[in-house]
Amino acid sequence: MRCYFLKGGHIATVNYLSATEDKSLIAEARELFETSGKPRGAESFEVWDGPRFVYRYPEQQP
Repeated sequence: MRCYFLKGGHIATVNYLSATEDKSLIAEARELFETSGKPRGAESFEVWDGPRFVYRYPEQQP
């Protein structure tokens, strides 16, 4: 499972996550984003489980 920190719409950093359930993956990614991503200038993040998209922050409006 991976968390991509995005800046300007492009991948700035990739972090590997250890959680196995979607809800836990999102919580782990949010914590990493707050402690590591934002301080480095990341504007958003995405969580992926292999080829499967899990979550994007901020969530896009339909």
